[in-house]
Amino acid sequence: MVRFPVILRSTCSLALSVLAGCAQIETPTLPAKLPDHWAQASQAAPDAPAVDLHGWWKTFNDPVLNQLVARAVSENLTLAQASSRLKQAHALTRQTDASYLPQLSLATRSSEEISATDTFFQVSLDGIWNLGLFGEREGAEKQAKARIKLARADQQAAQVTVVSEVVRHYLELRAAQQQIQTLEALVALDQKALALLDIRIPNHLASPDQRLQLQARRAETLARLTQPRQIQARAEQSLAALLGQTSPDATWSTVRPLPRIEQVSVQQVPSDLLRTRPDIQQAEAEVLQSAGELGLAHANLYPRVALGISYLYAYNLTQYEKVRSNSVPMIGPIIDLPIFDWGQRKAVEKAQKHAMHAALNGYRQVLLDSVAQTEAALAAFGLEQERVKQLQQAEAALDERAQRGLTLTGLGLTSQWEQLDTQRDQLQASLQLISAQARQGLAFVALYKSLGGAPLPAARAKEKHT
Repeated sequence: MVRFPVILRSTCSLALSVLAGCAQIETPTLPAKLPDHWAQASQAAPDAPAVDLHGWWKTFNDPVLNQLVARAVSENLTLAQASSRLKQAHALTRQTDASYLPQLSLATRSSEEISATDTFFQVSLDGIWNLGLFGEREGAEKQAKARIKLARADQQAAQVTVVSEVVRHYLELRAAQQQIQTLEALVALDQKALALLDIRIPNHLASPDQRLQLQARRAETLARLTQPRQIQARAEQSLAALLGQTSPDATWSTVRPLPRIEQVSVQQVPSDLLRTRPDIQQAEAEVLQSAGELGLAHANLYPRVALGISYLYAYNLTQYEKVRSNSVPMIGPIIDLPIFDWGQRKAVEKAQKHAMHAALNGYRQVLLDSVAQTEAALAAFGLEQERVKQLQQAEAALDERAQRGLTLTGLGLTSQWEQLDTQRDQLQASLQLISAQARQGLAFVALYKSLGGAPLPAARAKEKHT
């Protein structure tokens, strides 16, 4: 039986290990199992206009809102931070690429011999080139791409949040203004009723208890005014913060109608979530990051090979020189062998495999959550549309009733006192309709937030167009 020396056998084993380590860790295929259509698709009219995902707020047809969104996209500080972080990720990627290029360094120093008789001035030129073998460079590149993808997803998430918040606070502002106007009309109506009671009570046509009851009702209406006024003040301050300013614009206090949405068509399909939802893009980046970390852990199981070059020149500065100057060039491979800590590196690789499986499961869960959130948003928007439709019919009926009452009052067939309750019902119906229309608008905001709708940054829009 032929026995090979231990050194020869170790060398063969190392060579086999190196060959086995040439296989790189590939990024796993991401699952994309999404339904073909929405179960809660809105029942829009066939001729209803389709909504652009990246300009969905324009459906409200409000020029002030469009201007506010444009200002927020250009002036919001959170978006500026996200843009800077994306540039930082690109800069770090260039640093990663440069780390696998030849590196040169020049150094000067002085040294003495052991006998302390000669002092040398030394100049050294050192170079090293990390080859990034066995998947090391590919793993680092995956991590760099993951940083860029994550920064881009964070920027898109910031865009979605900022635009949604601007639209939401604007709707709250306009709804509060309309509610304040309607409640003030109710207060004026109660004041008119009190004036009529002051005429009817002396003529024994009404009792003092009716006046006390009407006074209590008027006080309750005045108390109800505090809530929409608080909402208006909070909405104005929130809009100012989103636009990067310390105080609201004076023009925001001008009463304007509440933007309304008619029938719209949602043509986005579940598969669109893969390219629009920021949280899905963030989950993709986490999977890519885990694959890069696993690639580096796998590469650490094998020798790290680099090419090194060094040139040392020494000049004798003392008068006791034996040699005036000398130089030493060196070139060769630099090999880092994982011998004593190989078990630790293997444990790290095993841990990274579990981390990548966790990232994949997280991606699958994000897909399920995104579909569930969008389905819920579709259902809520459809129900709010139906609620607004029913309340509009109720308001129309009360308006017709109030109009008939005015006609009878003009003909002298009824009195103003008898029409007060009809007018009050009419105003109460208007309050309910305003609240319902505001809820419908907010449901529309939640729907397109769940779909990932927001304007694309200029750089990404140009890249997509290219």
